[in-house]
Amino acid sequence: MKVSPSLALRTAINALRDIVESERMPNGIPLTDDERELHRLSADELEKQLVAPKRLVGGLQR
Repeated sequence: MKVSPSLALRTAINALRDIVESERMPNGIPLTDDERELHRLSADELEKQLVAPKRLVGGLQR
């Protein structure tokens, strides 16, 4: 299976958003408010990069 950079990025964003929504890491450890905010901000930043690929070095292949 070949995974495109945009699909890999979308998968990472979804994983981060799931973590924020559940307020827990995948292993079940609860997140602090600061950790939850870090994951939320990271997902937001990756989302920006996904919708504006020209800002990434080399861009994303589709």
